[in-house]
Amino acid sequence: MTKFTFLAAPLLVTLAACAAEPNPPTVTESDVDRAMAEARRISALPATSPLELPTGTVTYDGQIGADVSGNANGSILADMTMHVGFATGDIDGNVGNINLINPDGSPDQRLDGNLRIDGSERSGTIDAVATGEVTGVDVDGFVVDSDMRLDLDGAVYNDVINGDAIYGNVDGRARGDFDLDIEGVFFGTQR
Repeated sequence: MTKFTFLAAPLLVTLAACAAEPNPPTVTESDVDRAMAEARRISALPATSPLELPTGTVTYDGQIGADVSGNANGSILADMTMHVGFATGDIDGNVGNINLINPDGSPDQRLDGNLRIDGSERSGTIDAVATGEVTGVDVDGFVVDSDMRLDLDGAVYNDVINGDAIYGNVDGRARGDFDLDIEGVFFGTQR
Protein backbone atom coordinates (compact mmCIF):
# COMPACT_ATOMS: atom_id res chain seq x y z
CA MET A 1 0.00 0.00 0.00
CA THR A 2 1.23 3.46 -0.79
CA LYS A 3 1.25 5.47 2.39
CA PHE A 4 0.39 9.05 1.63
CA THR A 5 2.90 10.97 3.66
CA PHE A 6 4.17 14.51 3.76
CA LEU A 7 7.09 15.43 1.56
CA ALA A 8 9.44 18.41 1.81
CA ALA A 9 8.83 21.86 0.21
CA PRO A 10 6.02 24.40 0.43
CA LEU A 11 2.67 23.97 -1.28
CA LEU A 12 0.62 26.58 -3.05
CA VAL A 13 0.55 29.18 -0.28
CA THR A 14 -0.73 32.72 -0.68
CA LEU A 15 1.18 35.76 0.52
CA ALA A 16 -0.82 38.19 2.67
CA ALA A 17 -0.70 41.05 0.14
CA CYS A 18 -1.70 39.00 -2.94
CA ALA A 19 -4.74 39.55 -5.13
CA ALA A 20 -6.34 36.11 -4.77
CA GLU A 21 -7.05 34.25 -1.56
CA PRO A 22 -7.10 30.44 -1.62
CA ASN A 23 -10.15 28.52 -0.48
CA PRO A 24 -9.70 27.57 3.15
CA PRO A 25 -9.13 23.85 3.65
CA THR A 26 -12.10 21.74 4.71
CA VAL A 27 -10.05 19.09 6.53
CA THR A 28 -7.94 19.08 9.67
CA GLU A 29 -4.73 17.24 10.55
CA SER A 30 -6.91 14.78 12.51
CA ASP A 31 -9.00 14.13 9.38
CA VAL A 32 -5.83 13.27 7.47
CA ASP A 33 -4.70 10.89 10.23
CA ARG A 34 -8.13 9.21 10.31
CA ALA A 35 -8.11 8.79 6.52
CA MET A 36 -4.66 7.17 6.61
CA ALA A 37 -5.84 4.77 9.34
CA GLU A 38 -8.99 3.86 7.38
CA ALA A 39 -6.98 3.22 4.21
CA ARG A 40 -4.66 0.87 6.14
CA ARG A 41 -7.66 -0.92 7.70
CA ILE A 42 -9.45 -1.52 4.38
CA SER A 43 -6.23 -2.62 2.65
CA ALA A 44 -5.93 -5.47 5.17
CA LEU A 45 -9.44 -6.84 4.48
CA PRO A 46 -9.95 -9.98 2.36
CA ALA A 47 -10.73 -9.48 -1.32
CA THR A 48 -14.21 -10.49 -2.43
CA SER A 49 -14.28 -13.63 -4.56
CA PRO A 50 -16.19 -13.33 -7.86
CA LEU A 51 -18.91 -15.64 -6.52
CA GLU A 52 -19.50 -13.37 -3.48
CA LEU A 53 -19.80 -10.06 -5.36
CA PRO A 54 -22.92 -7.93 -4.84
CA THR A 55 -25.59 -7.78 -7.53
CA GLY A 56 -26.96 -4.56 -8.96
CA THR A 57 -25.30 -1.21 -8.33
CA VAL A 58 -23.48 -0.39 -5.08
CA THR A 59 -22.44 3.13 -4.03
CA TYR A 60 -19.17 3.44 -2.13
CA ASP A 61 -18.28 6.60 -0.21
CA GLY A 62 -14.64 7.16 0.59
CA GLN A 63 -11.55 9.18 -0.09
CA ILE A 64 -8.41 9.52 -2.14
CA GLY A 65 -5.17 10.16 -0.26
CA ALA A 66 -2.00 10.71 -2.22
CA ASP A 67 1.45 12.22 -2.19
CA VAL A 68 2.01 15.04 -4.68
CA SER A 69 5.22 16.39 -6.16
CA GLY A 70 6.06 18.94 -8.84
CA ASN A 71 5.07 22.59 -8.50
CA ALA A 72 3.78 21.64 -5.06
CA ASN A 73 4.98 18.97 -2.66
CA GLY A 74 2.93 17.42 0.10
CA SER A 75 -0.30 15.46 -0.13
CA ILE A 76 -3.92 15.65 -1.19
CA LEU A 77 -6.99 14.34 0.57
CA ALA A 78 -10.23 14.28 -1.42
CA ASP A 79 -13.75 12.88 -1.05
CA MET A 80 -14.83 10.17 -3.49
CA THR A 81 -18.16 8.59 -4.40
CA MET A 82 -18.01 5.57 -6.71
CA HIS A 83 -21.02 3.72 -8.16
CA VAL A 84 -20.14 0.17 -9.21
CA GLY A 85 -22.65 -1.63 -11.43
CA PHE A 86 -21.90 -5.28 -10.81
CA ALA A 87 -24.56 -6.44 -13.28
CA THR A 88 -23.38 -4.13 -16.08
CA GLY A 89 -19.69 -3.77 -15.24
CA ASP A 90 -19.98 0.03 -15.41
CA ILE A 91 -18.37 2.43 -12.92
CA ASP A 92 -19.06 6.13 -12.49
CA GLY A 93 -18.86 8.70 -9.72
CA ASN A 94 -16.97 11.80 -8.69
CA VAL A 95 -14.06 13.15 -6.70
CA GLY A 96 -14.40 16.52 -4.96
CA ASN A 97 -13.39 18.51 -1.90
CA ILE A 98 -9.74 18.16 -2.95
CA ASN A 99 -7.53 19.54 -0.17
CA LEU A 100 -3.80 20.20 -0.44
CA ILE A 101 -1.84 19.25 2.67
CA ASN A 102 1.50 20.88 3.54
CA PRO A 103 4.61 18.74 4.12
CA ASP A 104 4.26 19.33 7.89
CA GLY A 105 0.78 17.75 7.83
CA SER A 106 -1.19 20.99 8.08
CA PRO A 107 -4.00 21.54 5.55
CA ASP A 108 -3.15 24.30 3.05
CA GLN A 109 -6.10 25.02 0.73
CA ARG A 110 -9.07 23.40 -0.99
CA LEU A 111 -8.90 23.25 -4.75
CA ASP A 112 -11.96 24.23 -6.79
CA GLY A 113 -13.21 21.62 -9.22
CA ASN A 114 -14.49 18.08 -9.37
CA LEU A 115 -13.25 15.00 -11.17
CA ARG A 116 -15.60 12.66 -13.02
CA ILE A 117 -15.02 8.92 -12.54
CA ASP A 118 -15.57 6.55 -15.46
CA GLY A 119 -14.52 2.92 -15.72
CA SER A 120 -15.36 -0.74 -15.48
CA GLU A 121 -15.61 -3.61 -13.00
CA ARG A 122 -14.78 -7.20 -13.94
CA SER A 123 -14.88 -10.07 -11.42
CA GLY A 124 -14.26 -7.65 -8.54
CA THR A 125 -11.44 -5.72 -10.22
CA ILE A 126 -11.83 -1.95 -10.55
CA ASP A 127 -10.30 -0.11 -13.52
CA ALA A 128 -11.31 3.55 -13.72
CA VAL A 129 -10.09 7.07 -14.36
CA ALA A 130 -11.06 10.35 -12.68
CA THR A 131 -10.63 13.46 -14.83
CA GLY A 132 -11.42 17.16 -14.58
CA GLU A 133 -10.05 20.65 -14.10
CA VAL A 134 -8.88 21.92 -10.71
CA THR A 135 -8.12 25.49 -9.67
CA GLY A 136 -5.94 26.81 -6.84
CA VAL A 137 -3.89 29.82 -5.82
CA ASP A 138 -0.12 29.82 -6.27
CA VAL A 139 2.58 31.30 -4.01
CA ASP A 140 2.31 34.65 -5.81
CA GLY A 141 -1.44 34.89 -5.29
CA PHE A 142 -2.44 34.05 -8.86
CA VAL A 143 -5.31 31.73 -9.70
CA VAL A 144 -3.93 28.68 -11.54
CA ASP A 145 -5.76 25.87 -13.40
CA SER A 146 -4.69 22.34 -14.28
CA ASP A 147 -6.26 19.32 -15.92
CA MET A 148 -6.08 16.39 -13.50
CA ARG A 149 -6.20 12.71 -14.41
CA LEU A 150 -6.09 9.92 -11.84
CA ASP A 151 -5.90 6.23 -12.75
CA LEU A 152 -7.77 4.12 -10.17
CA ASP A 153 -6.85 0.42 -10.11
CA GLY A 154 -8.19 -1.70 -7.29
CA ALA A 155 -10.59 -4.34 -6.09
CA VAL A 156 -13.69 -5.06 -4.03
CA TYR A 157 -13.22 -6.25 -0.43
CA ASN A 158 -15.26 -7.80 2.38
CA ASP A 159 -15.68 -5.68 5.52
CA VAL A 160 -18.94 -6.34 7.40
CA ILE A 161 -20.58 -8.14 4.48
CA ASN A 162 -19.35 -9.43 1.12
CA GLY A 163 -18.27 -6.71 -1.29
CA ASP A 164 -18.95 -3.72 0.96
CA ALA A 165 -15.53 -2.04 0.63
CA ILE A 166 -13.17 -0.94 -2.16
CA TYR A 167 -9.47 -0.20 -2.14
CA GLY A 168 -6.79 0.43 -4.73
CA ASN A 169 -3.90 2.45 -6.09
CA VAL A 170 -4.03 5.95 -7.54
CA ASP A 171 -1.48 7.11 -10.09
CA GLY A 172 -1.93 10.40 -11.88
CA ARG A 173 -0.93 13.89 -12.78
CA ALA A 174 -2.15 17.44 -13.17
CA ARG A 175 -0.90 19.52 -16.10
CA GLY A 176 -1.49 23.18 -16.86
CA ASP A 177 -0.63 26.36 -14.97
CA PHE A 178 0.77 24.08 -12.26
CA ASP A 179 2.03 20.52 -12.67
CA LEU A 180 1.69 17.74 -10.13
CA ASP A 181 2.60 14.07 -10.08
CA ILE A 182 0.24 12.10 -7.86
CA GLU A 183 0.65 8.68 -6.22
CA GLY A 184 -1.54 7.21 -3.50
CA VAL A 185 -4.63 5.16 -2.74
CA PHE A 186 -8.42 5.25 -2.94
CA PHE A 187 -10.73 3.52 -0.48
CA GLY A 188 -14.37 3.46 0.51
CA THR A 189 -17.23 1.56 2.09
CA GLN A 190 -20.77 0.83 0.95
CA ARG A 191 -23.28 3.62 1.60
